[in-house]
Amino acid sequence: MSEILPFKQIFHKKIFRIPDYQRGYSWEEAQLDDLWADLSNIHLQNNAYHFTGILTINNFSDYDFENLTKEGFENLIDNENKQVKLNEKYYQAYNLVDGQQRITTILILLSQLCQKLKEAEHRQKITKEYFFISDLGSKYLFGYHVDVPSHNYLIREIFEDESYGTEDVETLYTHNLDFAKVFFQQKLKDWSQNNIRDLITKITERLLFSVLNLSETEGSNLDISMVFETLNFRGKQLSGLERFKNRVLYLVSKQNFGQTQILTKRNSINKTWLEIYKWLGRNPNPKKVMDDDAFLKAFWLLYFSNEKMVASDFKSYQKILFEKDFDLMNIHNNQYMMNPIELRKWLNCMKESVILWYFIHNPHEVDNDPDFKYHYTSNIQRSLLRLTSFPFGYGRYILNLILAILVRLLPQKSDGITSEEQKQNLSTIERFLWAAERHNIMCFLLHGNKTNYNQEATFRDINKYFRTGNAAESGISLKDQLLKNRVSHFTWKEVNRNLSLGNYFYTWDGIHFILREYEEDLSGHMVEREISVNRIYPEEEMKVRTSYKDINRLGVVKKRKYSYALGNIFMSNNNQTLRDFNAHKIRINNAINNNNIIYESEKELLNYHSWETTDIDERSQKILEFLINKWQLPQPEISFWEEYFTN
Repeated sequence: MSEILPFKQIFHKKIFRIPDYQRGYSWEEAQLDDLWADLSNIHLQNNAYHFTGILTINNFSDYDFENLTKEGFENLIDNENKQVKLNEKYYQAYNLVDGQQRITTILILLSQLCQKLKEAEHRQKITKEYFFISDLGSKYLFGYHVDVPSHNYLIREIFEDESYGTEDVETLYTHNLDFAKVFFQQKLKDWSQNNIRDLITKITERLLFSVLNLSETEGSNLDISMVFETLNFRGKQLSGLERFKNRVLYLVSKQNFGQTQILTKRNSINKTWLEIYKWLGRNPNPKKVMDDDAFLKAFWLLYFSNEKMVASDFKSYQKILFEKDFDLMNIHNNQYMMNPIELRKWLNCMKESVILWYFIHNPHEVDNDPDFKYHYTSNIQRSLLRLTSFPFGYGRYILNLILAILVRLLPQKSDGITSEEQKQNLSTIERFLWAAERHNIMCFLLHGNKTNYNQEATFRDINKYFRTGNAAESGISLKDQLLKNRVSHFTWKEVNRNLSLGNYFYTWDGIHFILREYEEDLSGHMVEREISVNRIYPEEEMKVRTSYKDINRLGVVKKRKYSYALGNIFMSNNNQTLRDFNAHKIRINNAINNNNIIYESEKELLNYHSWETTDIDERSQKILEFLINKWQLPQPEISFWEEYFTN
């Protein structure tokens, strides 16, 4: 039966741990703001309360008590009565099945409030009731199971207990814990002691929870992981990756193995997911955090899909994963769970895949990372950066195929010496990535295809290439698929049509991409800054365009085409005001003399005496030829610019 309890009653003579099948701490600013608003709306003078939600718990199993001994509780556990004895008082031990995000957040806030209290007696009282029993060497009442990296991190870095060892493994979840701590530090800045005491009262006495103990219902403790999967519908939804871990743990618990084997497999699964989240959250830049389910789909395509699947299968991959591959109705005949070798095989592949998935999305961050133990080249890094940076995510699905290529070919470091075979593999990868770049440029940037163009065919290649090194379609290599079949529709006439849908090259989706690449070709340096795109001749600005007499003699349509032609467009560090050509050259020279940021492609404009139609023609052709040569695009049957300017 459930009961409504205030927060202080929930912690009365109880120990809580977050079980291994749960996700880590995933609340972000929106959820923190909501909790803060709830607390702000509790008015003590009106005797107000706030119902915070359901807290679902279950009693510790023998496995859970075994984990507790790793924290130094071994002489404090009463195994017969399934209790923990602290300072002559008995504590019940529970797993938090649902509600850990909210409880963790409240305790982070409470720890910050406690630190700001000036009254030592009050501070000690809060500490003893909600955090640790200091008489016994800081035995914490709340935390993760000890094998989870978040446990040490929560206690040492968030609760600021330096008696705990440092945690070297930082994940997305530990970054979220840090964010919550800083969030509340900012909220509590300059608070008075009265306000601090009032907020502690609100938390401990006025926050109400409906507490449901699942151990009071039928079913074994190991089945609780399935309850977690179905209960977790509040706050942030479980990702498919989190559900998948939970499902695998449940299926392992139901296999016809001995308890020791089950625990061994369970530990392997937990270690795999710890590795996964270590790499998914390895880059602390919020813009670089990788999506759980994007990786899950990448791995599913790699390991569980097949070349006979169709678009609807790829779209509903999670349905297949949970209702076929890891179905609850086929527990004892599951090919991925019953065979210990197969289980170990796909778990190991998953650990390798997440490291390479990180490399795909963070190709330059691995340079000084001792945990990344693979050979690579600067060309591979640059190609990966291009593939992940195409505008609007064009062709992003091809990253799933890149994962299969890297898993199969990227050589691991051993003695530091690169063998001839490894060098050949690196060269093969470079060629594959170049072909993928070319595919995306032709299909999306130039041709304007929809973002899922060729997606189904590419997905069919992934598992087949991973297993055999061949494409799904027999008789042609994967490389030739990318270089020939998948781009056979390409025509320059269609490119012109795509450009005509907007302001030609000026609003073309690929303009930032091609200007950056052209600049890098001239300078030999990667452009890492955001760039601005500008025009030299502005057809719409009467005052400025009068200085461009040669172009002004043209009709309205032709003037517009020259204004938006590739050769009339240049990149710069900042947006440039419209000006005559001589003023542009003065600006560039001044920037050079003052050592300001100026690009080689801007300096190149100094080579032109004036700015006429022939100059735009020449520069347009030069940049287009660079693009054609770099990615070996088909040569136009007739002059592309003749068709562009005359139609």
